[in-house]
Amino acid sequence: MLKKERGNVVFNKKLWFFLIFSSIIIFLFGVNEYRGYKKEEELRVERLLNKINLKIELFMSSIGDLENTEPIKEYYNSKEISYYNLIKVLQEIQKKNNIYGKSGYTLSLGKENSDIIITGDGTRNKFTYLKSIGAKEKNQESSNLILIPQEKEISFILKNKIFNLEEGIFWIVNLDRELFFSDLFGNEMGKWEILKDNKIYYLDKNIVAKRKGNNGYVLRSSGLNFKFLYTPNNATFYQMLFLKSFVIFVGLALLAMLIDYSIRLYRERKDLIGEINSLAVVDRRKNLRDFVLGIRKIGEIGELTRKVKALQGRKLKIVLVEIFDSDDEGLDFKNFTLAREYLKDSLSTESVYEHIDIDYKSIAFIIPEESDSVIEDAFHFILENIGQKYNVELIAAVSHEFVSLESFPQEYITCKKILDAKFMAKGRKVLFSENIKSGKLILTYPIETEAKLVSKLLNGNLQGAKKIVDEIFVDRINPEAMDKKDIKEFTGLLYNTLNRVVVQLKEFESSLECENINIESITKTGNLDKIRVIFNELISEICKQKKSSEQDESEVIREKIKSYIDNNYHLDFSLDNLADYLGLSFKYTSILFKKVMGDNFKNYINVYRIEKAKEILKDKKDIKIKDLAEELGYNSSNTFIRIFKKYEGISPTQFNPEEILEK
Repeated sequence: MLKKERGNVVFNKKLWFFLIFSSIIIFLFGVNEYRGYKKEEELRVERLLNKINLKIELFMSSIGDLENTEPIKEYYNSKEISYYNLIKVLQEIQKKNNIYGKSGYTLSLGKENSDIIITGDGTRNKFTYLKSIGAKEKNQESSNLILIPQEKEISFILKNKIFNLEEGIFWIVNLDRELFFSDLFGNEMGKWEILKDNKIYYLDKNIVAKRKGNNGYVLRSSGLNFKFLYTPNNATFYQMLFLKSFVIFVGLALLAMLIDYSIRLYRERKDLIGEINSLAVVDRRKNLRDFVLGIRKIGEIGELTRKVKALQGRKLKIVLVEIFDSDDEGLDFKNFTLAREYLKDSLSTESVYEHIDIDYKSIAFIIPEESDSVIEDAFHFILENIGQKYNVELIAAVSHEFVSLESFPQEYITCKKILDAKFMAKGRKVLFSENIKSGKLILTYPIETEAKLVSKLLNGNLQGAKKIVDEIFVDRINPEAMDKKDIKEFTGLLYNTLNRVVVQLKEFESSLECENINIESITKTGNLDKIRVIFNELISEICKQKKSSEQDESEVIREKIKSYIDNNYHLDFSLDNLADYLGLSFKYTSILFKKVMGDNFKNYINVYRIEKAKEILKDKKDIKIKDLAEELGYNSSNTFIRIFKKYEGISPTQFNPEEILEK
């Protein structure tokens, strides 16, 4: 009886220990899961919002593009509108609506002093049209942005004060609910709505309700004076958390029965780790790498890896994977390290695949008995995933088939030769020797290569441009293998690239003598070597004129930028606004700003505003932080405090802590 009671006591102690231990584990697990869930939810919400904001920026830029057309400028400035001008304005709006209608929005234009609304379908009576979309006349007169929900659309009326339009001008944007907000529909994780003036506008229904409480995420829209309200649905997460917690509880309950198995598993794992970390294993991997690279001969090294040993006597191929453009200034090689591990893990199910870490930008795989189509499909899919997951563009080359181990170095060289021609691969992820057979490639280059060349030329960077030209004219191409048609098509492509450069130069810098750049000279020869010489001469002339013009215009541009910032630093303006002021494109303004001001736009404005803040703090010692932030053009005091602390190392209150009141 005593033995039974002692057994019960021990059992009860174990039970209590188990319950307390499992409760702690489940609690910690729940906290960790909740943090991970919140982080993933914020990232997911941000991605969805970015998609919608991109569409908003698209139609805002469409309005900007339309305002720069001559017919619409004439329409703005004319008191009496001619029928011809009206037709031209209608054509411009129809052109934009035809292009972007599939994105889910259409544009219409109106004037306060006119009874006509110009829509994509033609002209309409203003009062009839506004009534048809549900706009109230009193709202139209009192607000600069009017939001009008309809059954199938949500419409916005954009007026002059906050969109820098001409006085008396307004645009009407009709957003198709199903198309424009398609990314936000059917979202089981939460509900999306538009929030404006403390009212909620449903995206999927023609309903407007007053907001109650402060639940959900409030997220700013891009370029418009309203916000998005996202209300998460946590019920699914809690159900999943309960299920996982139950599974953990059951797993812990089985732990006692599995203790013997766990000990054996631990010993096997320890033995495996010891084997992997042994010097012999390290030496075998180094031997394999040195042999493939041709650093050492097969007779000079010891044993190769176990997988290679198991592959002897089988038909093999080498697949060499490397970064597509390792000279890209924005490339993060840390991402390639992650991508390389992902690549290894993706192929780990194939136990006979062997990998060789070549260097910081490439890795090779030894693949047994696979057809070219299987290899291409497998690696293309994995490399596509890596591009999306890690933002690293990779390309692979596949060697000839071989059996003898002595063929490793030669086939590795074959892969390197194939990758020498990667810039003419027309977007292919996996290249074979057949792609460069007899030295003949399809003479073309991807749009990314052209974009880089255009950017270098517009910046006057001759050395950078010549490097890209070297990529385009691959030395391994055999000119004798090209027919006249191939060379003619290639010459036409080069001509189009140069023509785009010249057009942009004329647009941005009218003082340049572009007429002296005879780009047609490249079309007057059928010899690849001469074409290359002429092409280099033309880009040299472009860079020469660009640098000469920049010296004269840099000071003028710098003064314009300084004047604009001095007059507008108290407003929440962006690089888009500055680009509109200068009459240049967003991309070119970004490049120009960094060049003439010596820093990027965001950093320069932050430093400028912080210096202004310190001046104001000295003059107005009793100013509140909230008022100071508004005076400097920040949309919240928290943003101002964070940026001030980033640049000064202290908060605004610490700058003069005795007298500044923070609110």
